[in-house]
Amino acid sequence: MLYAVGLGPGDKKMLTLKAVEIIKKVEEVIVPGKMAYELVKDIREPRIVEFPMRRAEKVVKALAEEIAHKSGDIAFCCLGDPMLYSTFHHLYNELIKINPKIEVEIVPGITSVSCALAKAKVFVEKSLLVTTSEFLEADVVAVMKSKKPLEIAKKLRDQGFSDFWFVERMFMEGEKVTKVLPENADYFSLVVARK
Repeated sequence: MLYAVGLGPGDKKMLTLKAVEIIKKVEEVIVPGKMAYELVKDIREPRIVEFPMRRAEKVVKALAEEIAHKSGDIAFCCLGDPMLYSTFHHLYNELIKINPKIEVEIVPGITSVSCALAKAKVFVEKSLLVTTSEFLEADVVAVMKSKKPLEIAKKLRDQGFSDFWFVERMFMEGEKVTKVLPENADYFSLVVARK
């Protein structure tokens, strides 16, 4: 099993309990640099794999090849959240090419976005676009409180989105993750869409 573990924004106190649990139990911990190393080293001595800008693709392919052929549990621990602008994305894509059936569990981390909003005391009440300076339009959208998933999907299709997921009651009884969008849904639901 490969775990992608989010380490959060850089404060050891913001590691999740699940992240610490996984780091302690796996056979090997890999981190992509010194900042991640500093967050993990007091829990467990990790192996650092540097991803230099000019040779990152070569390093990713070599690491994917290595991980794909190991049998024990491994944690790849990265700053922030593995699903948001993360080194793990490239590693995952290579791993899936080598072994499409590889077991991967994502352990989310506290995002820098959440922390920046908290530090600035800015509350999000309507909508929030998270992007990089390179893109002014989103290529992935997560719509919270999606009580009318089909209506939301129709609006998003008009904006060029074509791939949809429905996530309802995360970590609660009746949790559901599906590509089938219902007409009506629970308050605790999200529609995730990708162009």
